[in-house]
Amino acid sequence: MHMPLPPTPRAALFALALAAAPFAARAQEPNFAGKTISIYAAGGGYSLYARALAMHVGKRLPGEPVVVIKELPGAGTLMSANYIFEAAKKDGTEIAAVGGSVATVQLYKTPGIRFDPRRFLWLGSIASEVGVAAATAKSGITSIDEAFRRKVLVGGSGPTSGNVVFPTISNGLLGTKFDIVRGYKGSEEIALAMERGEVEGVMSWNWSSIKSARLDWVKDGKIKILLQLALTGHPDLAGVPLITDLAKTDEQRDALNLVFSSQNMARPYVAPPGMPPQIAAIWRKAFSETLVDPAFLADLQKLNLDAAGPMSGPDVDALIGKLYATPEPVLSKVNGLMEIK
Repeated sequence: MHMPLPPTPRAALFALALAAAPFAARAQEPNFAGKTISIYAAGGGYSLYARALAMHVGKRLPGEPVVVIKELPGAGTLMSANYIFEAAKKDGTEIAAVGGSVATVQLYKTPGIRFDPRRFLWLGSIASEVGVAAATAKSGITSIDEAFRRKVLVGGSGPTSGNVVFPTISNGLLGTKFDIVRGYKGSEEIALAMERGEVEGVMSWNWSSIKSARLDWVKDGKIKILLQLALTGHPDLAGVPLITDLAKTDEQRDALNLVFSSQNMARPYVAPPGMPPQIAAIWRKAFSETLVDPAFLADLQKLNLDAAGPMSGPDVDALIGKLYATPEPVLSKVNGLMEIK
């Protein structure tokens, strides 16, 4: 009877390596224990949504890290997008809240951008959004029709911000007479400028931001909502016309559909390109799970923030792919209007 030969040292080492492999794999899995996650936001509604996200997303990341908000005001969300693309760490500790319009800046050849939106890791979007055009009571403007008859001073921030993009498109495509006063750092500064009488209104203010911080202005008649800037109206704003209602031709309607489709992903979050696949998968999963967390939704409700129309990361990718497949005649028309200096 032959006894089996004892394993050679090489065979023993190989067997030991096989046995240890599952433990090594687990040891190499990303873990955020002891780390701090930074969410960059541009103030206003971006910071409000980010603070709600920060209270819940950390517990779904391995190691349950602390999550903090770092406000990066100026030029709308352009600075946050530039930073995440160029300089953010790729280890999952830095992400940013950006506007939906960031996704289309390459289509419009917007100046001042240093990123390609298609290369971001899009984690998802918390909600769709209905922007509004609003005018102060002291302006005397009570209807969007008046923007076709006379100049209306509106506040604007950075070149990718809706408060610059939307009035520019409206003027060139529909013939409105919005005169953009630029240089404000965000919607909150524009609101203060409206209060001081520096401008008469704004041609893109997210309804969720008004509900959370300035709803009394609407109830008290301090501002008048003139127009909904979205493809689908908000239940709160029945009777207020949609921007698409102003289109008189199919060409105008197609162009408006392109520009305002970004409202479907109005509260997106991005991570830097080149993030390791394991970390990217963990982040997308944590983000998607947070979007349906009852506690997170309850906190949004307490802040009067809408949660309708959330999108996963793959959903955002699909929408961006659709936007970048826009027919050339429609794209050329819109680009001809987007002469933002």
